[in-house]
Amino acid sequence: MPALTFLAVVGLVLVGLLFVADATLENGPPPIVTSDRTGLPKPWRPDGGKTLTTIPAPAPDMTSDVVLSAEPKAAIDNSAKIAAARAARAEAPPKIRRVTQPIDYPQNTNLFDRFSIKGQ
Repeated sequence: MPALTFLAVVGLVLVGLLFVADATLENGPPPIVTSDRTGLPKPWRPDGGKTLTTIPAPAPDMTSDVVLSAEPKAAIDNSAKIAAARAARAEAPPKIRRVTQPIDYPQNTNLFDRFSIKGQ
């Protein structure tokens, strides 16, 4: 307990020293609060600050061989084939998939005993 008392006393002394230092030290001039350029030095650029902008990129040449070779090929109209395939699938009997072999998973009947504190 003496350590906690010591820390409390030292903390109170340091806080007291902060108050004493604040009262005795001299403060400088108050800060200048302004939203205008009054009292500030002149800018070093006589023309002011110019906003840097970039010129837009030129339009791509859409008639070049590279662009034409990269275009997707025209899609072939396969709607008749798709409709016929869907009709054939709807008329076909459903395939029954059966498991021919039973799956035997090991049963852990002694699960409680394995994690108990009986010591077996």
